[in-house]
Amino acid sequence: MKLLSVIAALILFVFITCEANCSELIFQFVSPSFGGNPLNGSFLLQQAQLQNKFKEKTEEKPLLEQFEPMYQAQYLSAILDEAYKNNGANLVDGTYVIGGLTVNVTKDSVNRVITLLVSDPSTGRQTTFQIPYTP
Repeated sequence: MKLLSVIAALILFVFITCEANCSELIFQFVSPSFGGNPLNGSFLLQQAQLQNKFKEKTEEKPLLEQFEPMYQAQYLSAILDEAYKNNGANLVDGTYVIGGLTVNVTKDSVNRVITLLVSDPSTGRQTTFQIPYTP
């Protein structure tokens, strides 16, 4: 019992004689969105992306299905280029069917305008291009 009281007195003596070094507690935000260190931004973004369980579903189309829209875009681009170049001298009025699109070309010499009406019969959507020219 005497030994226990000596040990307790020693422990008490150590706690009383030790210097207490304390300072005030300072809170800082980690996220730069709330005033934290801006160098933490890339780290926090990377951690969020790693924890993201939701992945965007992308469907890979077969190459043959990708070909038709590319062909349509290239052909329409060629028609528009021809309308801009040489004032559409080589353009012939008429209706052209490109894949699922219908292109109606009219050259109005009175108003000096080449009109291209591109329509999609399946959806009913239409787009009109009017290109001025000088004869």
